[in-house]
Amino acid sequence: MRVRRNTLILQHIASSLKKSNWSSALIEILVIVAGIFIALQVDDWNQGRKDRLDEQEFLVQLHEDLLVADELSSRVRQRRLDRLELLVSASDVLFKRTDREVLTVQECNAIVWSTAFNVTAPGLSSVDELIGSGRMGIIRDTRLRTALVALRQSRAALDTAISYQSSSSNTRFLPSAFPHLIRLEAYFDDGLGEISSIGSCDTAAMRKDGPFLTQFSANTDSYDAYLRDGLMPWSSQSDNVHEIVDDALGVDHE
Repeated sequence: MRVRRNTLILQHIASSLKKSNWSSALIEILVIVAGIFIALQVDDWNQGRKDRLDEQEFLVQLHEDLLVADELSSRVRQRRLDRLELLVSASDVLFKRTDREVLTVQECNAIVWSTAFNVTAPGLSSVDELIGSGRMGIIRDTRLRTALVALRQSRAALDTAISYQSSSSNTRFLPSAFPHLIRLEAYFDDGLGEISSIGSCDTAAMRKDGPFLTQFSANTDSYDAYLRDGLMPWSSQSDNVHEIVDDALGVDHE
């Protein structure tokens, strides 16, 4: 209908021009321009309304993805983050920077798993779909757009850190390399509902073993790099995105 109406108006304009009826032609031209402008405004309004609905749907789905990701990653992620502090305190004992003579069970276990660089880092399918469709522009919150880009970058850095440190010749699984210093015992942990292992460390012998101390130091340095270059930035950015989405949706997990 709009095309037919515009065609008729154009025919009237042509007729007016032939008759040198300039005022009539000008009015009809203004009518066409106004009609096109109004039509574009209506189209923009409809598209804007659709974008707002799509944005809200995206935020809800993103929040669900974040909850699933947190559930899958939080337990192992926290173990990895806590381990660095234990490795630092263990190094103080081994290199006699403290009055303690014996490693704790937790410090011994940290030494055992100083080459455990893996962590569950789920992707966010809602973000992947939005980027794939080229519709990142529907997100009005610039903080969220920036945070999502930073999250993808930190995830890539985490994958690189895990790959590099896991394949590095600088690290060794210490119970296998020094079985006379570390003994492992498997057991079922009722609290966690899983099979775990507990380490037994000969602290006095470790302090006297130069090759062990060198390898332990290399493992600890690699673990620190894995955390600071990979896990910590990704973990922090994941929490940041979740906080922004919670604010946008008015969600309070407390």
